[in-house]
Formats: sequence, C-alpha cells, structure tokens
Amino acid sequence: MDNARFLDLLENLCRRPAMFTGERTVESVSVFLTGYFIGVSHAAPEEPGLPMDSGWSRWIETRYDVFHPAWPWRRILLHHHADDQGVFEVLPSLYGQFLAERDACGTDGIEARHQDRFKGRSPVPAHTHTVDPR
Repeated sequence: MDNARFLDLLENLCRRPAMFTGERTVESVSVFLTGYFIGVSHAAPEEPGLPMDSGWSRWIETRYDVFHPAWPWRRILLHHHADDQGVFEVLPSLYGQFLAERDACGTDGIEARHQDRFKGRSPVPAHTHTVDPR
C-alpha cells in the first residue's frame, strides 16, 4: 500500500472510527490497523514494510520524549492529546509529518535521532491519565 492510500485510510478511520471498528477508541483503531496490515502482508507479500512499521514508533517516542516498553505509540499520543478524539484530530497530520521526515532522513536517520536522544535513559511522564497495561 502506498503512503497516499494509507494516509487516506487513516483519515477515514480517524473521522469515523466506529464505522470501521465498532468503537471510538485509539486502541480499537490500532488493533484494526494491525489486523489490516497482517491481511495485506499475506495477500501481497511483495509489498514493502507496513506503513506504520518503518520508524513510526521511534519517531513518536522521539517527538514526545517518551521511551519505555509500557508506552506504545497510542499511549504516548493519548497522554499528550488528552483523549481519543484529540488523537483522532492530530493523527493524520502527525503521520504526514512523519512521512516527510522519513523521506528526508530515512528510517536510519529516525533511528539515529532516537538513539541520540535516549542514550542511557528511558523517560516516562511522572503523571498520566492513561492506564498502565501491566
């Protein structure tokens, strides 16, 4: 799937998440996307990496200065954008910014920035309204 088609899918998901997932949550959209890309990878194994695979999580962690195994991209966004609707309002734009940066510096550049920023530390917010999945 090319980036433009994925961005279109993401915009539609964020505009009407319950139409696709039955719920209006970032978690349900994340699960939907995971299942969707597993299906795509089985149907078209020649497709390059999944759109949200190629540096997305590292980019989000670096952008929001949060890096910890208990903080996947969706939890980081929920923490910083207050609620599911807040994440849905910014997610397509954030993904567009990620694509521009990945095009400019590549996934290796994103990974290098991440390693530079988090060398020897794993910052997490001191207080959050998000639920710790552990």
